[in-house]
Amino acid sequence: MKISIDARTYEGTGTEILEQLRLTTFDPTEFPDAESYLWQLRSNFIRATDLECPLPEGSLERQARAMFTLLAKAGALEVLEDG
Repeated sequence: MKISIDARTYEGTGTEILEQLRLTTFDPTEFPDAESYLWQLRSNFIRATDLECPLPEGSLERQARAMFTLLAKAGALEVLEDG
């Protein structure tokens, strides 16, 4: 998977991209893992858009991909490739 946020492109699985974003955006102690970062993204998405943000049951990978799809639909990022 590849996504673009502003001028930067991130590559990897949904979980790997979450981890890259977590490490480049925040002090790692603020969000100790990708799962906590995902729930922060979800919370911010709901507050910023006033839209629902359902995430599927199951793996962090499925939830990350769903979150990126919702962000893309809202125009917050561009999904370049889904492999």
